[in-house]
Amino acid sequence: MKKITILTVHIILFLLGSTVLAQTIPTPPKPPTTHTSSSSSMSYSKTSSDNQGGNISIAISNTNDSYKFKAKFPEERYVEIVSVLKNELESKKMTKSGSTYSWVSNANGNEVYNVNLNSKKLTMSLDKSIASDALITKFEALGKTLKTVISGNDETKREAEELQREADRLLRDAERMKREAARIQREAKRIEQANLESYKEDAIRIAEEAKRLAEKAAIISVEASHKGAINTPLKMLLRSNKTYLSNTLKNTINYTWPSAQNELITALLKNNMVQSKNNIVFNTDPTGVYINGTKLTNTQINQYKSILKRYNITPDNTFSFYKTDNNIVIINNNAKLTSFLKNLKEKGYINSLKDKLLLEINGTSIIKNGKAVSTKDVAIYNRLLLQNNIIPAPGKIIEITASNAYKLGYTLNNKSHIGTWVMP
Repeated sequence: MKKITILTVHIILFLLGSTVLAQTIPTPPKPPTTHTSSSSSMSYSKTSSDNQGGNISIAISNTNDSYKFKAKFPEERYVEIVSVLKNELESKKMTKSGSTYSWVSNANGNEVYNVNLNSKKLTMSLDKSIASDALITKFEALGKTLKTVISGNDETKREAEELQREADRLLRDAERMKREAARIQREAKRIEQANLESYKEDAIRIAEEAKRLAEKAAIISVEASHKGAINTPLKMLLRSNKTYLSNTLKNTINYTWPSAQNELITALLKNNMVQSKNNIVFNTDPTGVYINGTKLTNTQINQYKSILKRYNITPDNTFSFYKTDNNIVIINNNAKLTSFLKNLKEKGYINSLKDKLLLEINGTSIIKNGKAVSTKDVAIYNRLLLQNNIIPAPGKIIEITASNAYKLGYTLNNKSHIGTWVMP
């Protein structure tokens, strides 16, 4: 049985050594909580004006005992805030009077939480001494989402870029330390045996620190991606000619993505999820779907899935989508890669799942082991790809390697791969 791994780039160099040259996307950590026996607290406050001239103020207090969120905002934000709260809080706890909403939860005569919203003000309070850990985590995550909705994407984008820069710095430090560990190991081979153990200990210590930094970088990078940041390998891909998508392409030979993309972006612009069609970060992971730093509600997700379904992209086809100008990258999160290769064998396109294979997928064309596939066969390939939750896109490859591993995604160079890797 093969092991399926979803990869982005580089960090696994430190997590698994040099045998696999890619980075496993970590399961994003639960947001940090402060409900411990020690004394700790976090506070945040912001006052500003948005570009429509409305005043915004946000204050968050998060201690061992309580979580409090207070905000004032322009009326334009009201509808979206209502939508977020309705999606996250229990409807049976809600009461409404005019434009004022309240959510109150009690347990054994004690108030667990109280949320009040009107057209210009929101307050939330949670008693952490009686709330469950799950509810505490939920409120802290809800506060982050509301902060993004109220303050807008500009501040979130700045925070995301700062986080991504920190992740990149940690990763550079980890790379430097890994090189140092390798240098010490080489040096150990040249010295007398008596000192070999001390060199080994130094190399192990440095390698462990490199691994720690890489893990921290991965965690920060995930948080940055939720806020709309793009990591360095993805930026490189989005500057590459091979990921360029012509904006004149139509729905031909079962290549449905260009039309799906156009309709999806139109909906995102209409819903104010993005401000421009030229900069889109559509990030999907186990915690949810985030577009340019905003977490989607289930209603929003279903709306966009219904658009994609019209173009034979099924609701269970989860992916991340990045767009800068006319360059795009699509990372399939649940691709049925082995099934697709079996389909190729059944159709007679390949003889074995063990023979070396390189498919260069561009949507409008496919190069198989250096030779162009006929237009008729491209249509069949594209249909099979979509049936197996793989969206054709410029620059994407599928490969059976010499070691019988299967790869799907994008290759930056001989040592870096973004996408899915099915290990033998």
